[in-house]
Amino acid sequence: MAADRERSLVARAREDCAAFAELYDFYMPRIYGFIYRRVQDRCVAEDLTSMTFQRALENVRRSDFRNDSFGGWLYRVGSNVVIDHVRRDRRYISLSEFDGREEPGDLALDTLAAALDREQLRTAIRQLPANHREVLVLRFYDDLDVPEICTVLGCSREALAVRVHRALRALRTAVAKESCDVA
Repeated sequence: MAADRERSLVARAREDCAAFAELYDFYMPRIYGFIYRRVQDRCVAEDLTSMTFQRALENVRRSDFRNDSFGGWLYRVGSNVVIDHVRRDRRYISLSEFDGREEPGDLALDTLAAALDREQLRTAIRQLPANHREVLVLRFYDDLDVPEICTVLGCSREALAVRVHRALRALRTAVAKESCDVA
């Protein structure tokens, strides 16, 4: 969603339910996916997504709500809802459960090669420290833009660039190690 459009909808959402509904329609599948990948349970993900949007509606209507990056802020709220859930249930939810998208190929050989590549990548990602996994998943799997990731992680653009660079370097090393192990 364009930043100008988003800011306009957020400003209108303070009093106009239709404006919040448009924000909800745009962000709901993204936030649900973001949360689902962390909890790996459809019912829990639905509940936590609902809580995320409930908190969003409550905060948007406050007069002191900052209208900078609603999308990034919403991912941060979703992340906090997951953390609250984990603390309540005293279970550990990590990104080690990361499961990449699997799309069928046209040819059996291509499908087999792609499956091996995905499994190799999945294994390499699981070996990374949690902070590297998180930044890679947000950037390349959740497909968030830079301002949104900065909001989620609470860091500057420069710090994010360094974190992405380090995470990619660690991933390259892990993939190379995995390639050697497979061979």
